[in-house]
Amino acid sequence: MDEIRAEIASIKSALTQAAEKVDALDGLVARPERLVKSETAETPQQYSNAQLIARAEQLLAWSRFKAKTLSLGSGLFADSCWNMCLDIYICDLKEEQITVSSIAHSSGIPMTTAMRYINVMAEELLLEKTPNPSDHRMIFVSTSTACKEKISGILANFSA
Repeated sequence: MDEIRAEIASIKSALTQAAEKVDALDGLVARPERLVKSETAETPQQYSNAQLIARAEQLLAWSRFKAKTLSLGSGLFADSCWNMCLDIYICDLKEEQITVSSIAHSSGIPMTTAMRYINVMAEELLLEKTPNPSDHRMIFVSTSTACKEKISGILANFSA
């Protein structure tokens, strides 16, 4: 009988932890009614770089939390390209340079996969790659002007 009670206690504990994770995730979810705040879309020019950075960082944190909470190592809930674009966008607005290897590392995916995504995004003219003048082995990545404008537009219409 004690074994059954211990098993029930273990299941209750696991369910409580799962409910806490769901509640935390639900608090971070971007609900459709919060994504577009009005009938007319807002323009990025209405926001300072600091406001756009804060929104981008919030979306990036939510995306990483979602992937960490739900994926269980499978990567099914990761938005790797989006996360890399947001990360690079944030660095651009902060006027910080980021290397290909740094963005690959921060994305949490294998280096070869990250490199492939970065190359595809560069081919799609979303990202620009620039060699480091002092170390040609190192490549800096930045968002293209068009990509920056698109992400800024998304962020301008995102409401937490």
